[in-house]
Amino acid sequence: MALEHRFFCLKQGEVSYTKCMNYYDMEFEVSIHDDIMRYMDDTLMWIPCTHLSLPYQKKTKGLALYGITVIHQESGEMFYHVIDLWYRLFSKAPERFQLDGGIIIGHDRIVSSPPKYYTIEVERDLLLQKLQILRNYAERTIEGEFFILHLGI
Repeated sequence: MALEHRFFCLKQGEVSYTKCMNYYDMEFEVSIHDDIMRYMDDTLMWIPCTHLSLPYQKKTKGLALYGITVIHQESGEMFYHVIDLWYRLFSKAPERFQLDGGIIIGHDRIVSSPPKYYTIEVERDLLLQKLQILRNYAERTIEGEFFILHLGI
């Protein structure tokens, strides 16, 4: 199984939060690899969300990288702006480009000096297609009839 974050745009009132776990087994329209999500994570932390994987459906900020997150109407605009700005930035990238990922830790659990980073290989147009779908989800969420369900890895 790939380390993918899945997103769904669901109609308010048609899905019980207790049933959201079932979406891990369902077909999805858009997913984004964990490496890209981690690259964008600092800005995703600005988005008010509800983490269903925390007790009492805790309201917090940022997507649950290892759990289930809901983005409601009141957070839809912030989600839209964050995704839109990443879309516009990545649209200026070459057709194929690289991003620095996390620090590489040796088998002996020692980090080299200077640290080495693994590389994320990205196909611009594929990423832009996915971000466009997320922008569409955000627009529908802002209108109020829908919410975004995010399933972390």
